[in-house]
Amino acid sequence: MKKALIYFCLSFTQIGLWAQDLHFSQVDQIPLLVNPALTGSEAQIRAGINYRNQWKSLASPFQTMAAGFDARLQKNKRRNDGFFALGLQVYNDQTGDLSIRTSQVSLSGAYHLSLGRNSTLGLGIYAGFGQRSIDGNNGRWGNQYNGLAYDPSILNGEPMPSAQFSFKDAGAGALYRYRKNNAGSQSWVVHSATVGLGFFHVNRPMYSFLSNDSERLWMRYSIFGSAEISMKNTKTALIPLVFYQQQKTSHELVYGASYRYYLKGSLSGKSASNNFLSFGLYNRWKDAMIGKVGVQLNQYQFNLSYDFTISGLSDLAKTQGAFELSFCYLLGK
Repeated sequence: MKKALIYFCLSFTQIGLWAQDLHFSQVDQIPLLVNPALTGSEAQIRAGINYRNQWKSLASPFQTMAAGFDARLQKNKRRNDGFFALGLQVYNDQTGDLSIRTSQVSLSGAYHLSLGRNSTLGLGIYAGFGQRSIDGNNGRWGNQYNGLAYDPSILNGEPMPSAQFSFKDAGAGALYRYRKNNAGSQSWVVHSATVGLGFFHVNRPMYSFLSNDSERLWMRYSIFGSAEISMKNTKTALIPLVFYQQQKTSHELVYGASYRYYLKGSLSGKSASNNFLSFGLYNRWKDAMIGKVGVQLNQYQFNLSYDFTISGLSDLAKTQGAFELSFCYLLGK
């Protein structure tokens, strides 16, 4: 009973903190969930898979999976004023013994306008279809206690133990990106920088198991910024990152940096390499410290991170934080 009560509290704490939207710690690995204008911004073709497992010590941990793909459309070789890109994002989030499941598939499109040789301004939109379900048959109801203990053989007597609903979703975003190679640089140089603003659920879809038209999903907005700064030794680089999102009164702030060591060649010039090792440390404000390690070998990138809970939840049910795995395929910068 005590463990069930603790789990119940954790479930609603999670809803309060993240305002019903899923979240990942590796925000740089879920571009289409951060800002639709990031569609096609990083590479000619990008495909990624992410998996997150949170609070493993509980009977049914929180599990989230996401997969995304985006690609630049072939641009006219005689023009250099910009390019279009399309993307596809799918995710599934499941929480707790009641199997509260949220799934969504979204299509995104963006246009990146060239502002010169090294800069682009991108505008993006997305439209998606989602579904949310709950399985109350796995719950413990008050009328299943026989006076002494919980008895699962007693029918719960609830008129709607399981339910589901679907919803349509839409949003938009803007992005500025700077990228420049500096061959042979032996000093601190900014090779790339990205900053953007995204808006999600702008249509405020209905979000109720009881078909309550007044209960709608609050709009969420996000601010994302990152850069790649070569250090004096051009085989190394610093990658600072900041991410902030807010949905009604709930908000999340992640900031930190990773250190990148190139296994051969340098960051820029004729000897530029895509092979590197990276080590990162980030903080989710008033919630967790995040350690991250990664490797990229040619077009393939792997990342592993772990959230060390530092909030009051760390003592509740001995929560074991969260770990994430991500795999990414990148072709052409």
